[in-house]
Amino acid sequence: MKPRFSFGEAIGAPFILIRQRPFSVFVWGLLMIAMIVAIYSVVLPAFLSLPLSAGGEAAWNAYSVEMLQLQAVSNGLSVLMYLVLLVVFNAAGRATLAPGVRDRFLFMRLGMDEVRVAVVVVATFLGWYVAVLVLVLLGVAIGFATWPLGEATVIAVLIGYGVLVLVATIVGWTRISLMGPATLILHRFALTEGWAIGRGQVLKLVGMHLVVWVLYVLTYLVVGVAIGAILIGGFVGQGLVWPEAVETPQDLLPIARAMAVPLVATVPVLAFAYGAFIALMAAPSVRAARQLLDGGPSEPRPTAASSPDTLQTA
Repeated sequence: MKPRFSFGEAIGAPFILIRQRPFSVFVWGLLMIAMIVAIYSVVLPAFLSLPLSAGGEAAWNAYSVEMLQLQAVSNGLSVLMYLVLLVVFNAAGRATLAPGVRDRFLFMRLGMDEVRVAVVVVATFLGWYVAVLVLVLLGVAIGFATWPLGEATVIAVLIGYGVLVLVATIVGWTRISLMGPATLILHRFALTEGWAIGRGQVLKLVGMHLVVWVLYVLTYLVVGVAIGAILIGGFVGQGLVWPEAVETPQDLLPIARAMAVPLVATVPVLAFAYGAFIALMAAPSVRAARQLLDGGPSEPRPTAASSPDTLQTA
């Protein structure tokens, strides 16, 4: 019997994770919000010091040098943010695999699992990107080759080829999407296993990713409305008025100071929402990969959360 996974359990996995581990979800999101705030804390002061009205060429030269230095810091913080994202994403995967298990580090680790998953994610993305690029270039060659047959023929051939490329791209991405989760589960590079377990599961996996995307969009809209309500309420409640003339960014500082409390009030909402997004992105694929590796739906394995070669002491 070929391996299978439960579509309903995969879709329900992030909701179970959020319900069982709300504090972990909040902390995962808070870490990501902290990294975003750190990046903006570097960029915003430079934006506020933008020499718009005076200073001449000398001021712009000094500003350019400052921006180059800040760009280096910002790039370093961006790399650190992606590292944090990798850690919390894997933490959500581990937590999905270990319902009912307590972990004092909220399933966050910094070890070989993170290294392997990072390598697999980068390798699969680059491979998929190169394959798509080759298919596009092949389409261009087909267009030139069929050009003598007439415009109608070229259009028909390219439309048919475009449909085939779209289908191949979706199928290919769906098959490689389980390589990262399989690597996390097996604690070793699992490119072969990740590809193999997707065989015969393409339609279910595409459906799963589509449902996850719809849930992501709906959640994004709900969170956006909630954040907007907090900020608009803070703005209107304080009787603030937008300045009639804004010549420099400094003209907005009085409003920014007045809106500091409403902005802080959005942090818990954003943190929990970000953590929920991470759970939504990680849990379905991890649950599906676990069941496919096991041959079918079964009781979750509580011991799957522990990595034998993690650098984080238990």
